[in-house]
Amino acid sequence: MIIVRVTKNNDNPINEQKIIDTIRMLGIDMIDNAKSGHPGIVLDAAPIIYTIYAHHLKFDPSNPNFYNRDRFILSAGHASSLLYATLFMAGFDIELDDLKSFRQLDSLTPGHPEYNKTPGVDMSTGPLGEGFASAVGMAMGQKHTNALLHSKEDVVDYKTYVLCSDGDLMEGVSYEAASLAGTLKLNNLIVLYDSNKMSLDGKTKLTFTENVRLIYEGLGWNTLEVLNGEDSAMISAAIDQAKLSDKPTLIEVSTNIGQYSKLEGSNLCHGTPLEKEDISSIKQKLNLRDVSFTVSLEAMEDFQYLINERNANLVSDFEQKLTKLSEEDLNFINSLMANKKDIVINDLDISNEEAELRLTAGKVLNAYSKASNLLFGGSADLFSSCKNYIEDGKDFEESNYAGKNIYFGVREHAMSSILNGLSLVGYRAYGSTFLAFSDYMRPAMRLACMMHLPVTYIFTHDSISVGEDGPTHQPIEQLNTLRNTINLDVYRPCDANEVAGVYKIIMSSNDNPKAIVLTKSPVKCLENTSINNVKYGGYIVKKEQRQLDGILISSGEELHQAIEISDRLFTKGFDLRVVSMPSLNTFLKQTDEYIDEILPVEKKKIVIEKAPSVVWNKLIFNDKYIISQEEYGASGSKDDVLKKYGFDTDSLEKRVENLIK
Repeated sequence: MIIVRVTKNNDNPINEQKIIDTIRMLGIDMIDNAKSGHPGIVLDAAPIIYTIYAHHLKFDPSNPNFYNRDRFILSAGHASSLLYATLFMAGFDIELDDLKSFRQLDSLTPGHPEYNKTPGVDMSTGPLGEGFASAVGMAMGQKHTNALLHSKEDVVDYKTYVLCSDGDLMEGVSYEAASLAGTLKLNNLIVLYDSNKMSLDGKTKLTFTENVRLIYEGLGWNTLEVLNGEDSAMISAAIDQAKLSDKPTLIEVSTNIGQYSKLEGSNLCHGTPLEKEDISSIKQKLNLRDVSFTVSLEAMEDFQYLINERNANLVSDFEQKLTKLSEEDLNFINSLMANKKDIVINDLDISNEEAELRLTAGKVLNAYSKASNLLFGGSADLFSSCKNYIEDGKDFEESNYAGKNIYFGVREHAMSSILNGLSLVGYRAYGSTFLAFSDYMRPAMRLACMMHLPVTYIFTHDSISVGEDGPTHQPIEQLNTLRNTINLDVYRPCDANEVAGVYKIIMSSNDNPKAIVLTKSPVKCLENTSINNVKYGGYIVKKEQRQLDGILISSGEELHQAIEISDRLFTKGFDLRVVSMPSLNTFLKQTDEYIDEILPVEKKKIVIEKAPSVVWNKLIFNDKYIISQEEYGASGSKDDVLKKYGFDTDSLEKRVENLIK
């Protein structure tokens, strides 16, 4: 054991091992008290997390949201009790009673770390690999911010530290993100890998035998090894070495899961609380009192001394740097630090725009990007198809971190995770791909929704209208999957006016992710669509002329067909209202009076949409009035595919007429 390494003064040595062991056993007491948790990693990774916080991490416990702090991401979120014990000992606003409430309803110490719940937690983690990948986004954000400032010194210079597990590195998203991080030479990213060679079901020799460090070297990373995970001095030396690298660094720390437990080296201690006798035995080995939640005041004071001495001038130094910035740069930094990130433009001209909506959306996005540096994003190798490249924005690359266009590569999952990291450091992050590939992004999108991050997802090629590429590229269930995602606002605009309306909402919203879903097909700008009415989710675009015989409801390119069908049927004596529904869930949040005004209860209502019917049952109670797509598509020309599935205008007219009669 490493007992003493630093001193307050010559007569008062600090017992670092006692601090480590106090953190270690607080985490175990929390798990024991909750009768739930993951003791194995708590026992083996305590020296790692202690070393990061005591000797390297720049932060102020009294100001946990200080912008230029180093970020710490516990990608191995199952080690949450270890993190909470560390934050408590470090002086964050967490009480001992909060530790005793670990995993209890509405406590500050939930089962896995939750953003905006526990002071000192920089993002929600738990799904393995997500923290690692989002940390890449945080590192990219720091590089971009510093590059945009017109300053000779590094004003924003935080680093991002990650503690990850074998399981994190097994997940594909970590590989995707690591590959991009190596390409971009993100040397502000330091990952400490708790290599205990164990996962929930058993030894990693059953599933994960590759040479991790060799792989990461191939990805363009600097790699280091610490052979004894109990040696905090060696861990600290490795971190010091990592700070000197011109690449991101992976430090493999060899540990022994369940260190000091009778289950040491076994998967049995991964996710099951230890027996009381085992806990008592561990405390005896570590020379700690065998009383739950015993905290040495001396150990806590020493830990905080190490932290506060190193970070005494952290905030004041940053504030001094800000005074030297130009007004433009200072406004930019303030906007990154602010909760309110509205971007307003007044000179957007899209009147009578007739084009593919992805082109219109790209034009609108470019206008907002010119108005603010807060917008930062890219595409998963689909700039040429999704049309969201920022003209004059240049490319974000190792030689130009000021570039506004991120080439994520064919990595939708990593893109979505990285967008979370960018958002967490203050950007309005966005990314694009085909709607069919949104499934790759789901885990990270779900976390964005939990964290209420204002991330924007741009999804194009939105239905069987894709045509020749066939069913693998023709999204069917994806639109409703997105609509059923809690806290995700989904918009499917029908023309240029509604595209502008959607972006107006996005750029004035400061919580919750947004998805804009766009057709590949060229569409006209309709006469009665409205930029401002999109905020209601649904509104009338064609009123009945004499008497109301029924209502057609649609979104996207199908709305154009609905209007044409209404015109045709009027010549046959049927007077139909047409309602545009760019956002069903937003419409359902309106007042009962508004909903009844748009969709009177006693009138027949027919939905036309190339997606499954299920979500429309909130409005339409008889499925025969929902003209939907209930099977996967086919490869062929757009017109042939639409006719095959009854979505050509002639077939739709016949179905609507039969339903209205």
